[in-house]
Amino acid sequence: MGCKRATVIISVAFLIFASACNLPGAAAVSGANPSATLSLQTLPTQIAQDIASTAAAQTALAKGVDSTLAAMITDTPEFTLTPSSTPTPTFTLTPETPKVGVTVETNCRSGPGSAYDILGVLSVGQSAEVVGRSAAGDNWIIKLPSNPAVTCWVWGQYATVTGNTSGLPVISPPPTPTPAPSFTFSYKGFGVGPGYQCFMFDVTNTGGLTWESYSLTVHDITQDITGTDSDNAFVTYDQWCGATDTHLDLVNGEMGTTSAEMTIVNSPAGDQFEATLTLCSGNDQTGYCTNKTITFTF
Repeated sequence: MGCKRATVIISVAFLIFASACNLPGAAAVSGANPSATLSLQTLPTQIAQDIASTAAAQTALAKGVDSTLAAMITDTPEFTLTPSSTPTPTFTLTPETPKVGVTVETNCRSGPGSAYDILGVLSVGQSAEVVGRSAAGDNWIIKLPSNPAVTCWVWGQYATVTGNTSGLPVISPPPTPTPAPSFTFSYKGFGVGPGYQCFMFDVTNTGGLTWESYSLTVHDITQDITGTDSDNAFVTYDQWCGATDTHLDLVNGEMGTTSAEMTIVNSPAGDQFEATLTLCSGNDQTGYCTNKTITFTF
């Protein structure tokens, strides 16, 4: 649009110049026509008229220029750059989901440590999605590959993690599970008392309850002889059936001795025996009770 305005202004200026050259009286001043020579008396009047005519013409031309420019400004369309309506694509970098693999087959537990139940196994060559970490950073919480609906804890000793772990939540471990009530027992030996034998058995508490009392039945299957005993303490005897040590109860992990007296006339060598031990959480065989039976050869 600037080029068009400059062209118009130049054209108008040229017209003004041309009009000035052709005004009436120009020939009389130049002296080109002797017959039109003015007398000295009329010359000033003629000059004044010529000047007035020239000024009027220039004023008219100036108004014409202004009108033309105004029309151009009003009528000339403006060109506006309109941004494209097509949205500019936005690229977002999505962090890689963290994965874990192991160099040694590793148990996946309900919490961090051997006190927690095993829910599955992460084998060498498998890859599992990591969904959390322990506060100490020594365990990873994963989706179990064999069942992604199950989350479990993998010890980081043999683990290698790939991907972005900065956004993983720190997960607090669940309460340590209470072991189910249980125990183990085995034949220990026997002692000889005045007129009887005492058969002794080692017992170890492997569960979550404290054992307060027991009852024991020992049966010589070969000679069909049975002995029974019970107590609120776990007493160890020597080879003469004399007490040497006593535990009032058995807590988780503790070992004690149970025993039963029998009177066997013939030698029990080679006889088959069956022993049934019942442990209870209260004195005098009350509370929660459970039992086990073993067989052995004397």
